[in-house]
Amino acid sequence: MITECLQVFQKVLEKDENVILREYIPADGTYVLVDKNYQIKGEPVEIKMDKKTGTIDKSSEYYKELCFYDYQSKLISMNKPLDSKKIIHSNNYYSFWVKKESIVNGKLTEEVIDQYYDILEDPVKKYGKGKTLELYQALEERIGPVNQDILKKNKAWIKEHIFSMNQLISVDLEKKDYLKIFFEAEDWEYEKEGKRYFIPNIYNSNDYNIKIEDKVLGLPDNNLNMNSKKPFLANKTRKVPTPYLLDENQVMMQKQLFDYFMNFVSAGKYNVYVDLERSEFLPCRNDDRNKGFPPGSVCGFFLRLQKGKNEAEIHYQDVVPFYEDKLETELEFIDYMKIPNEKHPEYEMEYHTYDKFSELERLIDEIFFSKMLRNNYFTEPEKLSIIEEGLKRNLLLYRMKLFSWLRLNHKDGVKKVVEEAFLEMIKSSILNGHSGKAVRQMNLRLSLLRYFSKGGEYMADFSVRLRENLKEKMVSEESRGLENDTEYYYAVGQLARYYIFLNRGAKKNESLINPILNAKNSKAIKEKLLQYYKKYNYDIVLGAKKADMLYKLILGYEAEGKVQQDMICMGFVDNNLVLEKKEEKKDE
Repeated sequence: MITECLQVFQKVLEKDENVILREYIPADGTYVLVDKNYQIKGEPVEIKMDKKTGTIDKSSEYYKELCFYDYQSKLISMNKPLDSKKIIHSNNYYSFWVKKESIVNGKLTEEVIDQYYDILEDPVKKYGKGKTLELYQALEERIGPVNQDILKKNKAWIKEHIFSMNQLISVDLEKKDYLKIFFEAEDWEYEKEGKRYFIPNIYNSNDYNIKIEDKVLGLPDNNLNMNSKKPFLANKTRKVPTPYLLDENQVMMQKQLFDYFMNFVSAGKYNVYVDLERSEFLPCRNDDRNKGFPPGSVCGFFLRLQKGKNEAEIHYQDVVPFYEDKLETELEFIDYMKIPNEKHPEYEMEYHTYDKFSELERLIDEIFFSKMLRNNYFTEPEKLSIIEEGLKRNLLLYRMKLFSWLRLNHKDGVKKVVEEAFLEMIKSSILNGHSGKAVRQMNLRLSLLRYFSKGGEYMADFSVRLRENLKEKMVSEESRGLENDTEYYYAVGQLARYYIFLNRGAKKNESLINPILNAKNSKAIKEKLLQYYKKYNYDIVLGAKKADMLYKLILGYEAEGKVQQDMICMGFVDNNLVLEKKEEKKDE
């Protein structure tokens, strides 16, 4: 997958070689530019990213220049600093980066500064001997030695001014961000000194390097963790134990790719679709505008990125054969239950046709997951801010299956989630006394099942037919039994709801339905209904005749198939036929 991403990235660079710098987002802090006469150039530039929008103010005339200097001067990781004390975070003598708090708390000292410039003056002191030294010496033969004159002048300026910067410029050293100083130089000089650091440090560990003819091949550092402390990560069955090796040009290209990814995550664009046909990266910010959905169609890959300590990390990846924010066929959200929600009449506006994954995801998120799904597909379990354990458990169990369907168009297994998981969630709503919520969930579940059955007659006017047929039998003078298991279990839900209505407790305990919902067979259900009948028959006044008839209908039917929990739920949440008032006769 990385290989394919690199191929796409090469084509992106061919179209726009400055694409990384164009979208580059420097770290928050105060940026100071010192000209070639060692005077501060213009006003310091304050950079702070707006986390809500993922944008920063780029109005400074020096912004592009500072981005270039910053990109060339960054460390590969804090595990590979030039300053062994990790207080100075830059990589060359044209730049000087330090956290402001290090100036205030005394961590930055003249000794630390001297040690930093000593390494820059003679990099051999850092690289010692072995393969790293060989890499550096080969590099120095190509790019030349350090410019000692400029290094000493820059060092002198830093030592003279760094501890009194607040007297030179307007800067708040109490802030928890960076102070970055850049000495003006030609672009090629920054690139050269950047390479002086990058090339010897670009590989995971130079111990894995091998030389084939005149080329050095090594293990890249991006998202890999191999070292002597973790020998179990090496493949001991191979002559070369590393997963793969790249030469200098290849590894620098891969570094650029992950720098490009870092631009995305810095802007809050964690979902990245890679389109192989158009050779494009489509990063998506999970905001109110698109909630992480790509513009247009995608054939390629999906990457979920996270911001690590040192780089962009790929936490999840998948193949995307074809995806666009458009359902294969329209989904009709049908109000099967026909039960108005008095508290939320606006819900009636939901029942219409949907043709986008993003619209359907919003419905599923709100109705089944209390708006906790869309923003938590990849949230670590311990970081989920969900109090209700049932909701948290369901989210963790089913979120990736739903993500694969709604965001990648992988349908495998999603119908089972709708059939089984959503039914469990409806049961949970009922048991917690949220019948209004259960009605919406029932309507959406039935609509989804109809969608997966390619429309047809699945569940068409199902609730209405069940209700009317059962209603006729409850008031009929003739002896008419229940016709099938579906009608039987719907009737069970109706009767269970009526018995709970008779409960004289201060609160109507919806959990009384639990033994019936969890019953393994019809016999167990009838035994439980008999217990309820004995418990509440002293109070059966309202709707007594209809209640008796409903109970007789249930007793007189022998179910053959599995317990239909969904029909019990439907009967339970539907308007209760026993409690239904008689319609007044209208004058002719």
